Amino acid sequence: MSVLDSPISWRAEERGTVDHAERSGALPLRPKLTFAGAEYELNFIRYYHAFYYRYAQASLVVGMVLIFGDFLVDHLAFQNASANTYRLQLCLPILGIGIAYSFTSTAKRHWQFVMCAFIAVVACSLFWVLLEIDSQGGMGLSSWVGILNFVFLEFYCFVILGVQFRYALPAGLIILLMFECALLLASGKDLSTLFYWSYHVVTAFILAAGIGWWREFLLRKDFSAQTALTAAKDFLKNQNGLLEIEVEKRTRKILDTQDVTIEILASLAETRDNETGNHIRRTQHYVRALARQLQFHPSFADYLVDHQIDTLFKYAPLHDIGKVGIPDSILLKPGKLDPDEFKIMQTHTTLGHNAIENAEKRLGTKIEFLACAKEIALFHHEKWDGSGYPNGLEGHAIPISARLMAVADVYDALTSSRVYKDAMPHDQAIAIVVEGRGRHFDPDIVDAFIQITDQFKDIAVRYAD
Repeated sequence: MSVLDSPISWRAEERGTVDHAERSGALPLRPKLTFAGAEYELNFIRYYHAFYYRYAQASLVVGMVLIFGDFLVDHLAFQNASANTYRLQLCLPILGIGIAYSFTSTAKRHWQFVMCAFIAVVACSLFWVLLEIDSQGGMGLSSWVGILNFVFLEFYCFVILGVQFRYALPAGLIILLMFECALLLASGKDLSTLFYWSYHVVTAFILAAGIGWWREFLLRKDFSAQTALTAAKDFLKNQNGLLEIEVEKRTRKILDTQDVTIEILASLAETRDNETGNHIRRTQHYVRALARQLQFHPSFADYLVDHQIDTLFKYAPLHDIGKVGIPDSILLKPGKLDPDEFKIMQTHTTLGHNAIENAEKRLGTKIEFLACAKEIALFHHEKWDGSGYPNGLEGHAIPISARLMAVADVYDALTSSRVYKDAMPHDQAIAIVVEGRGRHFDPDIVDAFIQITDQFKDIAVRYAD
């Protein structure tokens, strides 16, 4: 378990632990070393337990190695000191029992108290061994060896063992008192020696305790900072999630508004034309079917990505929007148009393009999705051989969107009935489109059309007038 795995969440704790931590500077400088919030303190304990429990077990193993090392050194230096074997007979078994006991469920729940208790017992046994070594003329408690062992035990308790300061402090005091009692037994009536050594051991105790306190203080500060950082990240993540939802809602709303606007504009064109709304639906689907068929064609792959195909489908209904500017006498004429009337009818391409472009100018910005609508409106009557209108564009100079719409528009015009003509059979309409290959239409698009004529027929039936 790491600090980042702490079960603190920003929202769950914002009136609790995190709020307490913020008001108190996360860690008040108290001798007890506690957080202001009870839940915050509990989470620190969980973190501490998860990290230091195994650490403390390992430190007991280190203690066993060091005691065995002391035995070997003393045995080489003072082979006649039989008391030295007590280290193996007494101190090592105690630590071994401590390690074995630490794996029990009881010890796991109360491991810090258990570890401190074992170290205190080991200290007591070790001081007794040192007294016994002194009695046999070796270097025991009353020498620098005794002080060294005491200092090591204090630092072991406060630093190496890894228990919290509140557990280490009473254990360290017990070790200090036991050492003082052992010194009293070793020095006898020599009070000056007792006071001399007592001064130094108390100083060593204060130093070890101070380092132990500072160790936990830094650990708590780090935990506080990491937890606050995690809480902030969680908060930002939640905020980002809310923002993403809000952006998605706004985007959906904008897209819906665009769709409604297109429907309104397309419906407006319908009311003035003798064509039906289903003409718009059919040409939409024809264009999409052609685009999907050509999507992986080398000449079209870069343009006909999924997003662009969706755009073509969405804005194809605006191809004849310019017809709203054509007089009724021409637009609704049941017979064939004369040359002058046809010239006026041709202006519906520029009228539609200019209407969209003027709207962009009033907005003061170019709108990406309208570029496709402008292309279709202006160029869908251009022809591959350059004989179309309004600009007489030829071949690849005609935008792909307009080339696709040209095939869709002509096929639908041929297969739909009007007041001035009957609907043409599907096969006959196909033959006329194929005949226009390379003259009226892009050859590649006609080839794609030939492969999906069944789809065109299905669309015509599904959206029949």
